[in-house]
Amino acid sequence: MENFLAKFVLKNAKWLILIFTILGIIFGTYSFINIRVNAELTELAPKGVPEFDNLIKFTKEKVVSNSLLVVVKVQKVKNIPEFARELKESFEQTPYISGAEPFDNPETMIKYGIFAVDESNLNNILGYYNAVINVEPRSVIDFRFWRNLGISVSVVSNYVNEFFARSGIRKYYLYSKDGELLLMNFSMAKPVTDVDFINEAIPKLKEISKRLSEKWNVELLFSGSAMNNYLGNQQVKKDFQTTTIISLIGISIILLVSYGSTSAMLFLFYSMLLSMGISLGIIILLFKEINIITSFVNAMLLGLGIDYGIHITAKIHENLRLYGKNRESIIEAIRENFVPSLVSAITTSLALLAIALSPSIPLKQMGISSAIGVIVFFLVMNLLIPAFYYKFISKITIPKKEYFSRFVEITRKFHPLTLAVWVVLIVASVFAYFAVKDFSYTPPGLVSQDSEAVIALNLATKEFGEFGIGQVVVGAKSFEELKAIKEYLENSRYFSNTFSILNFVENPERISEIETTFYKEIFNVVNEPILVVIFQKYKLYNSLIETLKMLRTTKTFEDVLTNIEKDIPLLFFNDLEGNKYFLIYAKENIDLWIDNNLKLIYGEVLKNYTVFGYPALFYKVMRYLVASVSKAVYFVFAAILLILMIDQRNIFKAFKISFLVILSILATIGLGYFGYNIDLTFLNLLIVPIFLGMGVDSMVHLSHSIRYGRESVIKTEKAVTVSIFTTIMAFGSFMMAQGKLLKEFGILVVIGLVISWFVSIFIYLNGEDKPKKN
Repeated sequence: MENFLAKFVLKNAKWLILIFTILGIIFGTYSFINIRVNAELTELAPKGVPEFDNLIKFTKEKVVSNSLLVVVKVQKVKNIPEFARELKESFEQTPYISGAEPFDNPETMIKYGIFAVDESNLNNILGYYNAVINVEPRSVIDFRFWRNLGISVSVVSNYVNEFFARSGIRKYYLYSKDGELLLMNFSMAKPVTDVDFINEAIPKLKEISKRLSEKWNVELLFSGSAMNNYLGNQQVKKDFQTTTIISLIGISIILLVSYGSTSAMLFLFYSMLLSMGISLGIIILLFKEINIITSFVNAMLLGLGIDYGIHITAKIHENLRLYGKNRESIIEAIRENFVPSLVSAITTSLALLAIALSPSIPLKQMGISSAIGVIVFFLVMNLLIPAFYYKFISKITIPKKEYFSRFVEITRKFHPLTLAVWVVLIVASVFAYFAVKDFSYTPPGLVSQDSEAVIALNLATKEFGEFGIGQVVVGAKSFEELKAIKEYLENSRYFSNTFSILNFVENPERISEIETTFYKEIFNVVNEPILVVIFQKYKLYNSLIETLKMLRTTKTFEDVLTNIEKDIPLLFFNDLEGNKYFLIYAKENIDLWIDNNLKLIYGEVLKNYTVFGYPALFYKVMRYLVASVSKAVYFVFAAILLILMIDQRNIFKAFKISFLVILSILATIGLGYFGYNIDLTFLNLLIVPIFLGMGVDSMVHLSHSIRYGRESVIKTEKAVTVSIFTTIMAFGSFMMAQGKLLKEFGILVVIGLVISWFVSIFIYLNGEDKPKKN
């Protein structure tokens, strides 16, 4: 079969070059025009699972999950209310903002606060108004009447002014005591998980901000979930482009240095570009977008796929140097390389396809995309590079001497170094236990700590401390359960305060008592002409009228709930199964997004409660991903072991390779955790199936090279070394990413590749390639 393939490639070399070039241009152009990035991590949630569907429904409905926080430096603004009003109106006139969110709502508190006070407290409040109603003497020609009325109106005005100072525009912003900062919060018109919407909305809102900045001489900064998602999407796109460019340039330099031939570098570089274009085109054609997982598939494929080109290049290059520039040198190289490369492609593809077994759509896409890319690179490299060498054989420069391979050959036989590799491998593997034990459900962010969103949030937190109603949301199916949850949360050291329907109604049984006791007194107050002027001045008249209407129509607790749900939907949630939940929002005392606090809150403190909100969804997605990848690992290991037994025709050798690969993975995790303080996260966990496929490659190539003699071993040593260097360059480019998530992943993969090289050369090859007695 190998001989037939070799003759077919050389016979059709010109056509292969032409066909792959056309395919590369077509698919590459298509991917460049249609590429779209979705960096929303919650998109990793599986579809069709009720628990996740309800959490996603919640994040789409509730404004707390779709916010844009605007922090403004207003030192030079003299009329703060007027500026705030223009900012609010400018944003709300766009189709991207549903409205500004009040930091408190006096009107709502007036309407429903009636249920939160007892009779004596209410009478104290009404006493202010009665002071006006009952002014004595009641004669308009008596000077004392006007004096006493003035005093009473002044008392009422001061009370109302103080209690409702945050009505009107004032309730929509926070203003720092030093006059430096102003804070406003807007809810987006669509969920922040809608990538196209966010990518359109933020730049348009930035244009408005620029205009306001110039007019009012202020600086506006964006933060919140909307800005974080936007920056995450942009950062992934930028990192995707940066890592790809760095990979291409770095790999080209390594190839030039390794083979000392411009021709070899150009053949590989051209094949690499075509493979990348075809792969990315097929991926975009199938899935329409790139997510946080598939965003690094291209760089990963450059590292994995170039190996096939390096191995065939190494075989051809060394054959031409040893046996001369002839057709047989290329045929022999194809014959020697095809089987180990095919085994490598199958094991790697299976390892990646196993990830596609996950119900999570992005993980499916990642597995399928990677497997397709590996096959594309395998075909292009093994068909196109021999075709190039055959067509341009007369123009290829081959160095007469090879020093690098000889150096590796001598070094690997230094036994103390082999012993040192074993020691590092075993000790580092022990630390993997602690990394798994301390698995982090709070991976580092995609957004740089120097980003606008982070800076703005830090400014707001420093100046205003706690604001908002909290990110932790717990659901209760009954009022009594809600009371118990409220008590539990407020007694916990992890939360400072709560917000729920209990802020308005604590005792449902008092509804009839409230209706009969307070209706008449409030009716008298609202209908006093003098007070109407005051109420209208502070825009509270309508709220009191609403209170009267509600008291008149409210007969049961269900009536109150219907009214409150209409006015404050934030406090209720109906899931997809028809269950109604009373929601209670808890303000957390700790930062959920550091020190594995998501696991602490949702995995321990609220383990037995029904939770909603973005952090809850994020935590559950992380747990789901861990379970999915763990299941995939078992399948990958079984499939690779089976293929190795068929290829090696020896169960012991198959288990030996598998054992060394697993030990390498454990050592990588342990060394990253102990030496570089890299927590094991959902993304880092992906190195397990990836390295189960990649780690096998080098040892398979080396095991086959032993069958062909000393020169083949030396050629393969160099090919393995160069391929690992190029893969390090591909994944090492992630270390240039601004997002810490990709950066840490890049560091961990580089550690794994270095360990894989030492294990392959110093442990596996030394164990298999023993001198034979004549």
